[in-house]
Amino acid sequence: MDKSQTIIINNELDIIEARMRVRTLARETGLDLFDQARISLATSTLAIILGLEKGSQGSVGMMQLHANDRDGVQVVCTRHDTSPHDLTAGVLDDARRMVDEMQVSEPSGGGVAVTVVKWAGRARGRISIDPPLAGTGAGN
Repeated sequence: MDKSQTIIINNELDIIEARMRVRTLARETGLDLFDQARISLATSTLAIILGLEKGSQGSVGMMQLHANDRDGVQVVCTRHDTSPHDLTAGVLDDARRMVDEMQVSEPSGGGVAVTVVKWAGRARGRISIDPPLAGTGAGN
């Protein structure tokens, strides 16, 4: 498996494929079974929250991370269209609990991107929204 890849999401089957590939990447990166399950479930949860299974244009990108003697997996779930999206802080709570880091951003071309990271052997961590999305009232 390539250590960095992106999957275009058009339907639920694509979300399942992305989830399976994230789990495989997590296993290859050295995450234990629990962390493999967490990052793969967070991936499919975010894709559904972003409405990607309902035909919204989107993608799931994934890559291995190696930093400061740590190994991990980063996943970026992106909704490319500019239709309204509700990402109030509570909506992301389930996915946030499964990962160590989460960041929400608005790409320059519009849409929304949610980046999550799961480090091998590490407990869950923080959420940040940068810049704050209109109407969310969320910050760090």
